[in-house]
Amino acid sequence: MNHLNRLCMGSLALFTLGVGLGACNDDENDDTSDTPAAAGSATLAATPAPIPGARGKGNPPIPGPDTRIDRAGRVAITAALVGTFNADPTAAARERDAYNKSGLSNPVFLPTIKTSLGVLDGLDLNCGNQLLAGAGDDRYGTLANVLLDDQLYVHSDRSGSVYLGVEAEFVNAVPPGQGAAGGREPGDDVIARSYSVLAAGALSGIDDGVPADDATHNSDVFPFLASPQ
Repeated sequence: MNHLNRLCMGSLALFTLGVGLGACNDDENDDTSDTPAAAGSATLAATPAPIPGARGKGNPPIPGPDTRIDRAGRVAITAALVGTFNADPTAAARERDAYNKSGLSNPVFLPTIKTSLGVLDGLDLNCGNQLLAGAGDDRYGTLANVLLDDQLYVHSDRSGSVYLGVEAEFVNAVPPGQGAAGGREPGDDVIARSYSVLAAGALSGIDDGVPADDATHNSDVFPFLASPQ
């Protein structure tokens, strides 16, 4: 059994034992343990130690023409796929910070994205049904490369918001036209959509447990989002 499938089996075992989320793959390093990390083991750990030079209230960012502070492309990509299951929360924070500052489609981040995709593939207890999952050693390589281009695409001559719709059409996950204009609007359940794509290879089917927003937004009137509560 190759290492891309070991965490998958561990995922099913963890679910059976009631421990929680496991994974469907291992990362690309042969010297890693065969033991999968439980869900949230990195993100729910104690508060990470301060990172020297990190931006925040006491050290605000200084905007500049060549300074990228954060990414606002596809929802949940950074949170769900970059450093998410790193057992060292400080190292995970550094990795996310580097990702946010990096240019698009930087292959440096492929290993961590592939590993996270393997973990999330096991959410529905069915390893290998994730969108674009292959059968070979590089099971998650295709989807990882698609997501690495962390941009939000809009089909400007269509109407209707279907988050990830344009991308879904491109990879033949939905019939032509079903992706509408892609993009996203306030109120779109983009987290549930992201979970569905990452866990089950579909645009729906995995719920995030949040039935509705607690505010009413207006997609036609700037600034579109409701006032902060």
